[in-house]
Amino acid sequence: MNERMIIDTSALYAVVDRRDPNHVLAASFLRRFGQRGVFLLSNHVFDETMTLVKARLGVSIALQLGIRLRNSRHIEMVIFGQREEMATWHLFSRYTDKGWSYTDCASLALAYQLDVHQAFAFDHHFRQMGLQVFPQ
Repeated sequence: MNERMIIDTSALYAVVDRRDPNHVLAASFLRRFGQRGVFLLSNHVFDETMTLVKARLGVSIALQLGIRLRNSRHIEMVIFGQREEMATWHLFSRYTDKGWSYTDCASLALAYQLDVHQAFAFDHHFRQMGLQVFPQ
């Protein structure tokens, strides 16, 4: 069975923006992990990523990235239903002492739901959540 890992906006953005300080590391890790595993991409992270890439790099790059993500055999899109949204809201309202965004909480809810303990991210919040963060 393929390994599964949550993917975050911070990682996707670093892959796309060649000027991002984590670009080389992110692109290399994406290639390596993609050969043996699947990234879990929630609709929340997809939304956040499309919005950020469009704002910073333009609509053309956002559309290209969106098409690549939607068509990749290394990406499993996870669309949240009511149960996942309730779990996300529970985490968001419980951890008010943290700087976690609603989207961060959605990623954690997904990790709990699917029993996934790894994340491809450059956001320190994922370590706070107790996930193993890659690349290390």
